Order: sequence, then C-alpha cells, then structure tokens
Amino acid sequence: MIHNKKSLFYKASCCLPFLSLVSTATLGEALVVEPSVSARAFYDDNAALTVNKHKATSSSELLGALKLSRMTEAMELQGVARLNMLLSSGGNVYRDKDNQLISLVFAKKGELSRWEIAGSWRRDSIVRSVRVTDVSDVSTEPDDDVDAGLVHESVRRNRYIIKPSWSYRFSPRTEVAAGYGFDSVVFEDTRDTTLFDYQNQSLFGRHFYRITERDRITTTLRMKQFRAAAAKRDYDSSSLLVGLEHSYSETAKGHFQVGWQHTRYESRFEDGTNEGLLAQIYAEKRTGLTKFSGRLGRSTFASGAGDVVISDELVFNMVRGLSETVRFSLRIKAFQNESMRRDNPDANRRYLSLTPALSWRVTQWWSVDAFYRYRRQNRDTDRLSAESNAVYLSMRYARPTPL
Repeated sequence: MIHNKKSLFYKASCCLPFLSLVSTATLGEALVVEPSVSARAFYDDNAALTVNKHKATSSSELLGALKLSRMTEAMELQGVARLNMLLSSGGNVYRDKDNQLISLVFAKKGELSRWEIAGSWRRDSIVRSVRVTDVSDVSTEPDDDVDAGLVHESVRRNRYIIKPSWSYRFSPRTEVAAGYGFDSVVFEDTRDTTLFDYQNQSLFGRHFYRITERDRITTTLRMKQFRAAAAKRDYDSSSLLVGLEHSYSETAKGHFQVGWQHTRYESRFEDGTNEGLLAQIYAEKRTGLTKFSGRLGRSTFASGAGDVVISDELVFNMVRGLSETVRFSLRIKAFQNESMRRDNPDANRRYLSLTPALSWRVTQWWSVDAFYRYRRQNRDTDRLSAESNAVYLSMRYARPTPL
C-alpha cells in the first residue's frame, strides 16, 4: 500500500515541472526564468552530529536549479526545481548521492480576495536535507525542519506538501482566511532507526479585525490530524490563538499570539491527552542596507520519530549589504523538542544551528558564496553533546531571462 502511494506521489511530482513549463506559453513576457549551476566544496568534522567515534567528511557537490517567477496585479507565480549531486563519496555518512526538490506557488488576486496553492516535493535525507531556500536566498526565512539532527544515518526521505488557502476582505476593518495543509513523509530503509512514515493534515481559519491604522487583532483556530500507521500512533489536536499585529513604522512590524492546545493521542503502549500553552512572537525590521526577522515561541510539530513534539523554537535571520556586490547574512535556529508521550525519549533533544555567510557577486552572472555552519545537539538519552563545524565554498552562475 505504501509502495503504491509512493509511486502515485512520485508520478504526480514529476508532472509539476512539465506543467510549469507548459504554462510558460500562456504567461507572456512577464515570466522570468532563471537557470543556475553551482559547484561546491565542503568540509564537516561531524556530519552525522553524533557523540560516537566519527571521522571528518570532505566532499564536492554540483547543484543545478531552475527558478520561475511572474508577478502581476492579478496573479503571482513562483517555482523552483533543484538537483544536488555529490561528486565525491563524502564518507560513510552520505550513502545517498543526490537530492531533488520541486516547489511551486501560485496565487490569484482579486479586488477583495486571494486564492493560493503551494506544493512541493523533495527527496533528501535528514542528515543531508534539501531546502526550498539555499545560501543565495538570504532574504527569505529558512525552512522549518523539526527533524534536523534526529538520526545519524543517511536515510532517504520523500516529502510531499500541498497547501491551498483563501482570504477575503469584507471591509476595511475585517478580513478572514482559511486553508488546508497536507504533509506526507515516506522513508526508505529505516532499519536500525526510530523513523516512521507519517501523514499530517491541518485545517485552519483566521479572523483579522483592524482596531487602528497600525493594529489588528488576530484569531486563529486550527485542527490537526497526525497518523503514523506503522508505529500505530495517532494524534488529533485543536488549538486557539489570539494575538495583536502591530506596524511600528513602514519598515518595522511585529505579531504576538498566545493560546491553548488540546491533543488526544493513541499509541501501541500509551494513550492519553496533552494540554498546554502556545505562544508566537514574530518581528521584522528593515533599514536601508539591512533586514532583520525573527520568530520565538512554542508550537507543536509532526516528526519523523512517529510523534508530535512540543517545540520551543527560536529562528533569527539577518542580511546586510556591505557594498553593491557583497552581502553578509546570519541565520540562527534553536529548538527544544519534547514528546507528548512518556514512552518516546529519543525525540527529546535540544538543537542549535548558527550559519554566517558571505556572498560576492563577481560579475553580473557569476557569484561566490562562502559560509560556516556550527551545530550542537544534546539528547536526553545522551550524556554528552554532539558538535559539528562545517565550511562551504561555492561558485554559482545564474542568468535571469524574461520570456
């Protein structure tokens, strides 16, 4: 049954780039296509992020990508297809030599409404994940991946995501939104791991009410359903959050939300309920040369551990232009995950990732990227913390072309 689902998803995902290219015939001259190719060398002294005895890893990689974008008053289109291939073995940590990603976002805007559908397919591993954003996309938020560092083995992960949503503005003060999310993760060869295939579905509704020119009250109701059939683990949860969205100026804004979640779970060994506080703080600030953005809060996430975890998370992103051709960025991600169940201690851990990066546009089409990544993880089941230091250097060619 899983094999049939995997085949169906694979065929559907392979159709996405074809559909994207077919649509170029009708999108007109405003469509921008950006092919790019990169060569990257890297060194990591603990790629598996393990406390056990290990060897350093050095390797080289070839990355090819194709981006599509079109922006008009009535619609938005953004798409990317990416292939990463290891040119050298990279040691025993990287058993899988290639990663693939396809992502597409389409939005149709009316005078008072907006329809959007976002979807992606990625084939990677937790040890060597592929993201919608890469080091050259420093102006965007990093992807959420609550499973970073979860296992030491290079296990294939096939992840399929689709998120349709709709919003409508009834008046200058009142706006509503609704959406659905489907997230399916299928692993390959999970022997000697604690990974389980899972499906996560969510349904949400939001209400916005403007009380002043700069302030809006926000209310979010969300329902989630998590299923890990092989592990016989089911979760059904609902949450309600109320918040305030404030614009401090034309270049600074913030959003604070607080609420409550209730979850009922069933597993092979333990059944029960979990309730607790949820909170989110988001802030963004822009200056002439710099953009800051950050998120701090407590949320619930689906995990490849066959579980739903409560995560206290900090995400910080900064990008600054040092000159017309050089820019610096810094990304920080830290989280503390805790399983809702008492019989899954492997999911309980603390994780930190810090990545400063430097990008130099040598010519109009050529650029050089260099970044350092520090990672640290401590599991409740380990007495010691694992640390990793990695250095990456890449050269990239990208040439946007309007059609």
